[in-house]
Amino acid sequence: MRNIVVRFPDGSRDFRFPEEPLNEGDVIWHDGQRYRVLHVGTDDGGNPVATVELDSEDLGDLLDSERGSIVLVPAD
Repeated sequence: MRNIVVRFPDGSRDFRFPEEPLNEGDVIWHDGQRYRVLHVGTDDGGNPVATVELDSEDLGDLLDSERGSIVLVPAD
């Protein structure tokens, strides 16, 4: 199965590629935090890479639910 590297503000992590490809502006959910996808591209080897930032538009969104977010599954 193909993997995607997600570059979080505190470092990169490897995840299983989601069923729906990530796009700029998507919201993902990881470790109890919502992140917004800033950029989707590929590394030098052609592998998918996404860069994200913490999505903190509304504190309630961060604490309330993962509804509307893509939940990432670690590659391990």
